[in-house]
Amino acid sequence: MPDTFDEAQLFKGPAAGELLTDFLVHFRNISLIMDCVTCDKCRLWGKIQIRGLGTALKILFGGGDVSNLVLERGEVVTLFNAFNQLSHSLHYVHQFKEDLDNINSSTSDEDAPEKQPPPPRGGLFGSVKHGEL
Repeated sequence: MPDTFDEAQLFKGPAAGELLTDFLVHFRNISLIMDCVTCDKCRLWGKIQIRGLGTALKILFGGGDVSNLVLERGEVVTLFNAFNQLSHSLHYVHQFKEDLDNINSSTSDEDAPEKQPPPPRGGLFGSVKHGEL
């Protein structure tokens, strides 16, 4: 069984403050790099994803009591959008693994299981596909 990620151990130790500061600086740089993307749709989509990840990290590493955590409306929206994208990614990873297993086992087309269609996009909050903006 693989070890699980223990976020409580991530920013601990003598260099924890410097490590956390470096981590935040690099994360902000990713957002600034997104400003250089020339396609408006791609830039917006990237900003939404980065803000969603940032919100998840804010919750994870915010420290203190989570019940006192205050999130802006935009943070909540982008967090749910990031969850939606992650769930789609996990679906496709599972599908790719099945496809690879089928190729490696050299099963015939008749024996291969029927592919499941991807989950419908939109979900509860009507997330936006890449080219729909």
